[in-house]
Amino acid sequence: MANTTSTLVSKRVINRLFEPACARFTVGMLISSVYYVYLDTTIEKIVDELSNNDKIFALAVVDKSMQVSGIIIRKDLFDILGRRFGRELYYNKTAADMLQKVQLFDYTMHIFECSKLIEKDLLTGVQDYYALVDENGCYKGLFSTKDMLIFLSRLTQIDIEQAKRVINRMIKKQYELKTKRLTVSIRNELVQDIGGDSYFIIPSKKENQLIVAICDVAGKGVAASMITTLINGMVTTYDFNSSDIDTFLVHLNNYIFSTFEGEKFVTACFMVFNEDNGILTLYDFGHSMTYLYRGNNVYKLALKEIKDCNMPLGIQKITAMHSGKINLESGDTIITITDGCVEQRDVNCKEYGIQRFNKVFVSSYSDDLAKTLHAIMTDIQNFRTPYPQLDDITIACVRYE
Repeated sequence: MANTTSTLVSKRVINRLFEPACARFTVGMLISSVYYVYLDTTIEKIVDELSNNDKIFALAVVDKSMQVSGIIIRKDLFDILGRRFGRELYYNKTAADMLQKVQLFDYTMHIFECSKLIEKDLLTGVQDYYALVDENGCYKGLFSTKDMLIFLSRLTQIDIEQAKRVINRMIKKQYELKTKRLTVSIRNELVQDIGGDSYFIIPSKKENQLIVAICDVAGKGVAASMITTLINGMVTTYDFNSSDIDTFLVHLNNYIFSTFEGEKFVTACFMVFNEDNGILTLYDFGHSMTYLYRGNNVYKLALKEIKDCNMPLGIQKITAMHSGKINLESGDTIITITDGCVEQRDVNCKEYGIQRFNKVFVSSYSDDLAKTLHAIMTDIQNFRTPYPQLDDITIACVRYE
């Protein structure tokens, strides 16, 4: 069956197809070569034309009905001819004698389906070629593992940029809130603007409460941002005015567990501040990095009611969780942080550490919590420079008056 889309330049033996129109996300989008020769074309003539066109890296070998018999790869051919007596041995041979077998794919196949079929080839680091054909088996073009990897890389980058935009809309780098008796200040610094740290401020008319939550998803990148988005969606749609937080946290945990089947988990701290009586109810899920600043000293909150009780969210299905309570005094400040603060390393691989964090917090503490957090973030940056930021950093402070 003749291919009507081919154009043959006079006296040339290397022919070229018009690139076929391809639907989005079909493997035909990856075509990087539309060149071909016939089976009876001599190697001498092929080499002459390849020598004058350094943009042809591979070409198909077809019969008169455009059925693919194999391919010729420029580099491999020239390597053979460069051997001792290579030209004398091979110049008079035909494309049929020198072709390499090639795997065929329908050019309308979905790219992701094709990528699974050639997954092992993609992992070798060697550039392999494949031929694309139509429903009649006629040649449509060639693509390589390089073409597939470039496409997948670009697609991943697009996904990452989209995830960044979504996360940046949801999680601001700085947050301030002042109520009748509470002052809230939060700083958030993600690695490459995409990660697993997040925070949520949830006002509730029920008992005049304010819920402050900080979450740290295990892992980074798009997968972590998916869970952050999931949590944000549940937080923003749940009615905290008519339902209690215990029920919400059970639903949240079980949804993460059922969705990711225990492969992903979230360490978290949910703090419920009652502005009327100063009682703080603390729900800790494997976070264990919450502190009380009182009387110019910093104390770690290790409430016996919750110590070693709650697993991180998403580890296993639960029906209830444990919480602890503390009576706040006027001037008390609650600090909760993610591990990226204290585990940050400098050029000597020394960790920033909780002792330095507490020292800087106490020395820079003021009525303006935003200034205090700015001083801490600046100190962490000065400590690590020029070493890169290793993990997301989130610091939340709540002062009770």
